[in-house]
Amino acid sequence: MKRILSAFVLSAALIPVAVAPVPAQMFQLYDGVAAVRGQADSQDGFAHSLAAEYRRFALSEADDMADWIDAEHFAKKTLASARGEAVPPEDLADWTLGDAQLPALQSSRARLISAFDRDARILAPHASARAQAQFDCWVEQAEEGHQKDDIAACRDGFLNAMLEIDASLDAWDNERIEQEYPAK
Repeated sequence: MKRILSAFVLSAALIPVAVAPVPAQMFQLYDGVAAVRGQADSQDGFAHSLAAEYRRFALSEADDMADWIDAEHFAKKTLASARGEAVPPEDLADWTLGDAQLPALQSSRARLISAFDRDARILAPHASARAQAQFDCWVEQAEEGHQKDDIAACRDGFLNAMLEIDASLDAWDNERIEQEYPAK
């Protein structure tokens, strides 16, 4: 009995020692979030605008939501975009989404990709970056499914950015038509 009690006392004494370093170690696992904290925003073109948008989202997920896994995911997208790498919008197959959410997200992703195929990233780089980041935000929030205001804010941010993109693409189409087929 004394041995059991001694083991219990020793275990209880070691718990604070074992538990104390865990938070520090946990945050060390999220080196992407740490890397984007000191990163300066640059609004020079699509890739840098996208990095700035992802940076804001990653830090919000870390600081406001304490969602370290998603924060790290979007921090990695931040760093890749800042390096000039092609960073696609989220693949819906990678997320657990409800049947009610899927059709709107699928058509919205197709709309975004279609705009990108029409050179939206060149013609409207900042709106395109916002649209992609807000789409990804919408997907992430939709998977969680419990913060209705956040889901709506991300969706609305995406839709508003898409309106800007559509206006830029329409203006470009009209300009090109005027150049190729001038009025007599």
